Amino acid sequence: MSNKFDLLEEYQAAEAKIAELNDVCEKISHSSRGRHLLDAYDEKRRDAQAERDRLGVILEAMSAAED
Repeated sequence: MSNKFDLLEEYQAAEAKIAELNDVCEKISHSSRGRHLLDAYDEKRRDAQAERDRLGVILEAMSAAED
């Protein structure tokens, strides 16, 4: 199991990835590109959000265990 600092770093990386994917999805939705491209990036964004949420739960549990 990773330590809290490693998990926090992964969580922050997931947050950054989500922000980047949000930006890409926003740009694609306002362009003439195909819907399939938007669907692919939206799926990546959902996966990143799920990973961030999973890491958040672990971090909360670790913080609660420290108290």
